Amino acid sequence: MQANRGQLLLSGSDDWPAQRGGSSRSASTLMFVLRPPKDLRLRMHQEAERHGQDQAAGSACPAHLLHLSLLSLGRFDAPPKAIIARAKAAAASIEARPIPITLDSSGFLGGKRQLALYPAKGNQRIVQFGEILGRSLRHHNLPGLVEKQPTPHVTVIHDSGTGDPMSIERNYAWIAGEFTLVFSHHEEARQEEIGRWSLDPKAPPYAAPAEQLRMAV
Repeated sequence: MQANRGQLLLSGSDDWPAQRGGSSRSASTLMFVLRPPKDLRLRMHQEAERHGQDQAAGSACPAHLLHLSLLSLGRFDAPPKAIIARAKAAAASIEARPIPITLDSSGFLGGKRQLALYPAKGNQRIVQFGEILGRSLRHHNLPGLVEKQPTPHVTVIHDSGTGDPMSIERNYAWIAGEFTLVFSHHEEARQEEIGRWSLDPKAPPYAAPAEQLRMAV
């Protein structure tokens, strides 16, 4: 599938706004993410790198850092132990099914010239899982984490300049069977894994989208 050649501006940003727990000047972010499989991350990186070279754009993000952000718990100078403990308890209490993900388009994050891969038709399952995660975090006394859910995306190039979006000849697809809590050290280009939890195929199904419910009536 070809990239959207228009200047699509995705909502949200790969750099989430600071929350009550941290400072906007802090260099690291605590966040929940979905990680593509290792071989898929490598393909994303290689194809983004070729695109960047062709477009004289910025460098492709390292393969080991590629992720799809779910929720941020804020920016901090060091891992916040008390918040991490509550976040891990919240994550461990979740029952949810694996999430099929297909990234079939590319576009730029709003105003930041960051090139990202995203699902052209959205992904309701990612949104629903983010809501499940958010409710569990609030239940564990971590309220008000993210005000607005951004378009699900994986950023592949920062500072992409004025080039075109990336053409996608083969979709990036996987089934997310786990989610991860990471402490992202931005200045060191490093993600410290805090915890990882499996999704359960036997968990209750996600709610049907409203349009499907209307059609079923």
